[in-house]
Amino acid sequence: MTARLGAPVAFGVPGGGPNLDLIGALEQRGVRFVLAHTETGACIMASTFGHLVGRPAVALCTRGPGAASAVNGAAQATLDRMPLVLVTDTVPSVDRERVAHQRFDQRALFAPVTKWSTTLGPEDAEALVARAFGRAAGWPAGAVHLDVDESAGPPAPEVPGSDGAATATAGADVRREEATLARARTLLDRAKRPVAIAGLHAVVDGPAVRAFVEARGLPVLLTYQAAGLLAFDDRRFAGFFTGGRSEAPLLDEADLVVTIGFDHVEPIPTPWNYRAPVITVDRGAQRSSYLHAEVVLTGDVSALLDRLGSPDGPGTMAAEGWEPDAGGRSRERVLAELRAVRSPGLDPVGVVEAVGALAPAGTVVTVDAGAHFLAVMPFWPAASAGSVLISNGLATMGFALPAAIGAALARPGTPVVAFVGDGGLSMTLGELETIARLALPVTVVVFNDSALSLIEVKQRDGHGGLGAVRYRPSDFAAVARALGVEGVVATSEAELRGALDDGWGKARLVDARIDPGPYRHLIRVTRG
Repeated sequence: MTARLGAPVAFGVPGGGPNLDLIGALEQRGVRFVLAHTETGACIMASTFGHLVGRPAVALCTRGPGAASAVNGAAQATLDRMPLVLVTDTVPSVDRERVAHQRFDQRALFAPVTKWSTTLGPEDAEALVARAFGRAAGWPAGAVHLDVDESAGPPAPEVPGSDGAATATAGADVRREEATLARARTLLDRAKRPVAIAGLHAVVDGPAVRAFVEARGLPVLLTYQAAGLLAFDDRRFAGFFTGGRSEAPLLDEADLVVTIGFDHVEPIPTPWNYRAPVITVDRGAQRSSYLHAEVVLTGDVSALLDRLGSPDGPGTMAAEGWEPDAGGRSRERVLAELRAVRSPGLDPVGVVEAVGALAPAGTVVTVDAGAHFLAVMPFWPAASAGSVLISNGLATMGFALPAAIGAALARPGTPVVAFVGDGGLSMTLGELETIARLALPVTVVVFNDSALSLIEVKQRDGHGGLGAVRYRPSDFAAVARALGVEGVVATSEAELRGALDDGWGKARLVDARIDPGPYRHLIRVTRG
């Protein structure tokens, strides 16, 4: 059942008999098992792999400490809308009164960070597994937890989980739907300066999104998880919507905002302060008061956009208040402002531009949380949707390296670049051995400044001083070599380019000793 419904690779850190039984059963059915170093890392590998292949992958771990260690990985899958089936063993119910060792309520632990947490016993096992895979993949995608108990009786009542603050919507009454569409078309026809915001759920409807904004003449802001939906050099691409400062001038000018597949988990927690009316188009309804929409359209996004793009038949209704390249000019303004402060040493933006200039076409990028992502996201030349992977909803450190492993296995032979800060890399160093063991074409670029720079910028008097945010210098290139990965130090852009000139088909790490000085400027421009 698992082999038929899920992805052909599973990930985990086994802990004994039940785990090993499951690994053996999976491999007998053609599902490869990949050993990770941490349970959270295994979950991130699995959710990334499942996201890219379109089928949930399994992560498995043991009871007690294994389950507890997997919580962050389950939360990442759920809040970043990636499918995952997490399988844990547990103290069997027949022994629960006798055995206190490693016993706690694992279903209750996972309920807040999964879409569903339940016990898998011998009764109705096939039906329950099928339901778990379907729920993990269902909109919005996320994590499902199965607690395996061979002595369990009939399936227990559900422990309510998180549905990701959004719910798929069934077909609406036709007359009501027509009236809502008519209202949306009227707003679009009257708008002179409409702007689109395309989010993570819009990626699967990419052709329809591009056709709609072309027909209507809309500049388009993308969320981070929709990076690549429009090509980097597309003149409609106006940059990124994050809930911050950089996109505000364009949205302040807008007289209508159309959100497409925009999940409210994506922006930073700042208020929506824009006065223009909003039309939302998505597969389902948001359970959030982040913004008030004049019109809410739910259902088949491609079909809805097709009807909105041509309100009176095949003709187009381009927005009259924008110049044809208004989006491109808005993004160029932001990029110029971001570039205004550079460092004499190895600059964060310079690192991204050097890697982007040398990386082969089709390279997949994974991006960790930390100050460096403020340089990566606006300057990385994303060519297609799905080629940039970032933890946006959870924004967790420790994402990029295990995600790179999942991506490399999902896209065999495709070069992968993991952009990671020194803090995030320190959390996942063991997975460098996984890259070496699997001989994956992953280039790890670590922005090494011996600090939690994004947090340091936020510090004020009384916040603990440097001891709260600074590490001693670390030689990550030496650590990489000790774990079987080629490692090199770069202290200048010339050294960086020399290190990256070739070798995209092998596992390697570039320890980029950056000057963190420009980070304060990048944060100010992006977030205010």
